[in-house]
Amino acid sequence: MDANALRSILLVKNVEEQDPDGSVLPLAERDAATRDALRLHPAVAGQAPEQAWRVLAARAQALQARLAERHPVVTRTLELESQLSTSGWLVLLVAFVAGVLLSLYDSRVRIEVLAFPLLGVVLWNLVVYTVLMVSAPRAGRARSGAPRGWPAWTLWPARWGWQRAARLIKQSSFYHRPLSAALRKFSAEWWPLAQPALSQQGRRLFHAGSAAVATGLIAGFYLRGVGLEYRAGWESTFLGPAQIRALLGWVYGPASLVTGIALPADTNAIAELHWRNGQGGSRAAPWIHLMSATAILYVVLPRLLLALWATVRLRDERHRIAPPESLLTYARQVLDGSDAALPAQSVRLAAVAYRPGVATEQGVQRLLRAVCGPDTRVEFAPVIEYGNEAAMDDATDPQGGDLNVLLFNLAATPEVENHGAVLQRARARRDRADTGSRLLVLLDASPYLARMGGDASLTTRIEQRHAAWQEFVRG
Repeated sequence: MDANALRSILLVKNVEEQDPDGSVLPLAERDAATRDALRLHPAVAGQAPEQAWRVLAARAQALQARLAERHPVVTRTLELESQLSTSGWLVLLVAFVAGVLLSLYDSRVRIEVLAFPLLGVVLWNLVVYTVLMVSAPRAGRARSGAPRGWPAWTLWPARWGWQRAARLIKQSSFYHRPLSAALRKFSAEWWPLAQPALSQQGRRLFHAGSAAVATGLIAGFYLRGVGLEYRAGWESTFLGPAQIRALLGWVYGPASLVTGIALPADTNAIAELHWRNGQGGSRAAPWIHLMSATAILYVVLPRLLLALWATVRLRDERHRIAPPESLLTYARQVLDGSDAALPAQSVRLAAVAYRPGVATEQGVQRLLRAVCGPDTRVEFAPVIEYGNEAAMDDATDPQGGDLNVLLFNLAATPEVENHGAVLQRARARRDRADTGSRLLVLLDASPYLARMGGDASLTTRIEQRHAAWQEFVRG
């Protein structure tokens, strides 16, 4: 399920659970949102679970908008991920400035070609790449189904926003306890589900920030070269020209191939770059180009590729979040408890403890197609005989039908041990099903009408029997 849709559903679910009387979200608005969502997403054959989630998502988004209008704290709570994006831009800016400052680390009017900061930044990133390669197999096993934990460093930006939201939720309890309790439960449910996506956001920010540091370093090099006259060289206590030449080849060889700028040809040329008694070094411009190209090759490009991969993974994580088991019960309560139309493609109907006439069968087909759609397929199951409640298991098929209908005779007196047992078995089968199948009870008044004839009290008696059956089914 999409992350935004699931987040909205969880929010509205917790508000409804903590607000049964409708003080935060009026009951009329809930019913209207359900009807609108059912009309917006009619049933499609073979897609009962998907259709149920689409209906819940549309309903939740409409109700979330109403909550946000009345309670700004709801909007602030749901801005956790967008706050991560906002703080991400701040992190990138700080990283860029840090790179610029690193280029100014050496206050002398010269550039060290084999010293901090460039060599330190490159070495640090090589260490990071090594760690990522070593941990990649373990991450692959985690994605294949093994339990996985998310490194703290990938979640700290999101955790920072989460903690701020928790403080807002706590403050809201002073003026609206039910809403605060709902937001607190929502936060507790959503955080574990969001961690995979938030972890990928943290990884992307980490890689983009490292690229920003290197970019700032490059900018600092050019600022120094444009504004001041600098010379580039090297100095070392333990290394000589031969070792320095080899090291220059390792560090700047790829950049030399890309830029076409030649490295010193021999040890004599290397010796001329050696700082000694305030002398030595050469013009810094070619070395600034080489250092910039090296930073791009070793840091900027790999980090941007890793950030791109994290973005791909992020989109994947945000579109494959599995709804928690608790939502199945909630979905059935919302869709079954609504008085809205029940769109369906297939209906399975079973009469209980009586055999309906031809006129009844034709009438119930017209009724169901008027409610569910003209193309609805109505299938009649074998009659569930009186005292044979176990036959209900064959009469209803929650795995195959969009809607199961039990047809009772209004002339009969409802009995717990017979009619009630059928209802209980039907409800138990529906609750165990992993699809969006629903259960509907209809009353057939035609046998009672035929038996009573033209009795003047017929209307009152029908109303009394209807009320008795309604109370019985509700119980």
